[in-house]
Amino acid sequence: MGIFGGIGGVKTTEQKGVFLPAGNHELVIERCKLASSKVGNKSFFIVESTVMETSSEEIRPGTRASWVVRLGGDYPEMALSDIKAFAIAVTGAGEDEVDEGFMDEMIEGVGDLVAGRKVRCTVEEVATKRGGIFSKHFWSAGDEEEN
Repeated sequence: MGIFGGIGGVKTTEQKGVFLPAGNHELVIERCKLASSKVGNKSFFIVESTVMETSSEEIRPGTRASWVVRLGGDYPEMALSDIKAFAIAVTGAGEDEVDEGFMDEMIEGVGDLVAGRKVRCTVEEVATKRGGIFSKHFWSAGDEEEN
């Protein structure tokens, strides 16, 4: 076997985004996907985006950023509510339109339902009862360029 033997059976490592810091951000969505942890059997909803504008000095425009929500967990309804708020903001759908089938469309393939769409996100840091910090994301529709 040559030096590259076995390369066909390995997966490539994707570039990972940073998490959005506190502040106001305008994003372009790249895709939405589901992922499972390799340990602990946990599932996550992930939004990958590119920062277009930001009020934070911690990141710059052009930065690739991710929003990760654990599905299930201690607060499953809160997670689904946050994801639904994102789905409404990024697609313009009505609250009654966002159901399981709608969400499946958002994550299938390359995410054509949301890819390239603009969205605004305000991130606030909230202290937890256990003394940690939780980042709360508030989503709203982004400005679509007029042609």
